[in-house]
Amino acid sequence: MAKCEKCTFFFPIPEEDMDFEPDKGDCVRQQEDTKGKFWLSRPVFRSTEACEHLSVQTS
Repeated sequence: MAKCEKCTFFFPIPEEDMDFEPDKGDCVRQQEDTKGKFWLSRPVFRSTEACEHLSVQTS
């Protein structure tokens, strides 16, 4: 199964941040509704199994 660390929505938390933990990051996705754009964020770890929103950059 794919892991969060491969997803383009995964952003690692910097070491100097207050809620830093090894391998911890945020899953940040942009959404849009009739009022405009907004972002959804939730804490995840690199080894977490990816959700249905997995997006892998290809190049």
